[in-house]
Amino acid sequence: MKKRILACVMIIATISMLMIGCTSVNGTDETSDRIDNMFVRVGRNSWLDAWIVYDTETKVMYTISDIPYNKGTMTLLVDENGKPKLWKE
Repeated sequence: MKKRILACVMIIATISMLMIGCTSVNGTDETSDRIDNMFVRVGRNSWLDAWIVYDTETKVMYTISDIPYNKGTMTLLVDENGKPKLWKE
């Protein structure tokens, strides 16, 4: 039951983030927003306290939670067809 509730919360959070949008991070200097040479931060949603990042190899986008109780939790962002959302520079 707890897993089902957590899954619903994560889905609602992701949908809310997509509907509300995010604030932009300095998009011109990609190196300053790199995370372990694998991800690049491209936005922040202060309402949900999460970062928007993309994988530098695949360009697939994720959110990373910054809330203390689940900090670091990654959620795949998907498009309207359920396919992974890709970063478009």
